[in-house]
Amino acid sequence: MNARAVNARVVNARAANARAVSTRARDNPFRAARIEGLRYRAPGFRWPDLTARLASQGGRGAIRGAQGSGKTTLLHELGDRLAAAGWEVRRLRPDLDDRRLVGEQVHALTRGAGKRTALLLDGADRLGLLRWSLFLRAAQAAGVLVVTTHREGRLPTLHRCRTTPRLLAELVAELRPAGLPEVSLEALFRRQRGNLRAALRSLYDAQAAR
Repeated sequence: MNARAVNARVVNARAANARAVSTRARDNPFRAARIEGLRYRAPGFRWPDLTARLASQGGRGAIRGAQGSGKTTLLHELGDRLAAAGWEVRRLRPDLDDRRLVGEQVHALTRGAGKRTALLLDGADRLGLLRWSLFLRAAQAAGVLVVTTHREGRLPTLHRCRTTPRLLAELVAELRPAGLPEVSLEALFRRQRGNLRAALRSLYDAQAAR
């Protein structure tokens, strides 16, 4: 067999392996597209309570919680609900790789905002104190301002996201994995320190390795 034939077989084998990996990824019940489709949930959480609290706080509020607790999911769903109610919804997750770009993004978010504008900032912690102060000033005209944050202090708390082993089990059940590897979800929850995103990513890896 000449070198050209050997190279062709190697290329074909690699292509076949890549297709197999791609197929396995599409079939993985814990793939990103499915996880992103999960709705926010929490014990006792009700949308009417959250919207009433937002109104009582003058349209300002922070969704607080640890990493992987559902802050971004809840903020996204809130934006969808506001848009359906006729609000002009503007969303931003600051890009930390370029500080100059962050300034431009924040300026674009707030420019021309009015009483029916809802500003949703995913990651208020990403703005330094000076930029945060300037952002608040620029956002004064907006009817709604909601941010996600890990800590108190940026805006009055609108909702605090908490996770539990039971919540992780509910999410896994909704994804309906076939032949889930033997794993203690409670132990996984503790190992990932309550980070549901990390726990589901770990299950993706476990499913992919089968």
